[in-house]
Amino acid sequence: MKKIILSILISFIFTACEEDSSAIDGVVGVWYMPQSLNRVTAGLSADQLGGSSLNAWNYSMMVTTNSDQKLVDQLSEANGSINVSGFINGELKFMQGHFDDYNDASNVHVTNYNWMSMFEGSELNNDVFISLSLNNYPQGINIEQPGDSGFFDYDNDFFYAHTNDGDYFEVSQDIEYNYDGKTLTVPSQQLKDSQDSSLTIAGTLTHSTIDIQANTPTEIMSYDGDISWNYGSWAIHIKENGTWVEVYTFEEQQDPSGWSNVYVDSTIAEWEIKDDLIVVTYRYEDVWPDVGGGPGIGQGTWLYQVAYTYEIDNDNLKLLNEFNMCEYEEGFCLEMFEGQYGLDYGSLDEIKMVWKLEFSKTPGLRKLQKHHYLIQKSLARHSKFSYRK
Repeated sequence: MKKIILSILISFIFTACEEDSSAIDGVVGVWYMPQSLNRVTAGLSADQLGGSSLNAWNYSMMVTTNSDQKLVDQLSEANGSINVSGFINGELKFMQGHFDDYNDASNVHVTNYNWMSMFEGSELNNDVFISLSLNNYPQGINIEQPGDSGFFDYDNDFFYAHTNDGDYFEVSQDIEYNYDGKTLTVPSQQLKDSQDSSLTIAGTLTHSTIDIQANTPTEIMSYDGDISWNYGSWAIHIKENGTWVEVYTFEEQQDPSGWSNVYVDSTIAEWEIKDDLIVVTYRYEDVWPDVGGGPGIGQGTWLYQVAYTYEIDNDNLKLLNEFNMCEYEEGFCLEMFEGQYGLDYGSLDEIKMVWKLEFSKTPGLRKLQKHHYLIQKSLARHSKFSYRK
């Protein structure tokens, strides 16, 4: 009897080892994934993407509410328009903004170009580009870290416009407006630049919304499918020795002849299979200087782990990870997002980030066309959409 039990136990151990070995063999190799422009990567430079892990950029955001809601979607075309007439004519229909309930103040940025399609091609899609930046934060409490907040840090209102024919209009002055986080109203008023050219601006814009059904997880921001514009490619080198190497490659077309500039960067991590999960561990070395300029108490290594469920289908590797953004500070955290997305207070039950990544064995370097420099100049005032190689 003991021999039978021992035989079964040995057989089980060998079977388990074979399954683990088979799983490792199936995962090991080089896997490729193109990086398309999306709402997360928009405006980021190549070294910002390549210097971080691929999971920093490739996530969707999902929300669940306890009642039917209309969530503010700041990256879609708004309803209405801010009309521009005079020396240059146009309609501004795309708006991003931040409203501060505590100070009754705001930052707003409006343009006549879709936040995504404005990056396509080397020339403008029509004969005019118009950008309007508005700010009524009291002096001393303006947003100082646009990279963290997602908004800009200019004390003055600013208007800029140019055409393919070389006409341009640029002015920095106080512009009257009202913005409550959902609707922007600009009373009719005249702008005049240093060349005595004049424009009249006026109109109303209301953010478009996403319908959220009660108790139904709904995607509000996606890393996939916004537009097809190419933003480089990732390769993951998964090695038998437990090394996980992410390589980001970016190719920028410099001129019509096709000459290109190639940027490559990589992130090294460790991986292992635990309970049917691929666990990836990133190690970051930090040195925080103190006031005197020497190493601070933050010096050392900190770990960041991501656990993916995984599936291998023919030559495709599928990874899935979810993160509850308000798991540890639910009350304040949910309230903050309710304000950001224009939801009713007390209605947001869950907001989570979802990584659903699919890689293949087929490499494919994606090319990016160079920006029109005038668009780049104007967008540089809005940190979320500035672009640097």
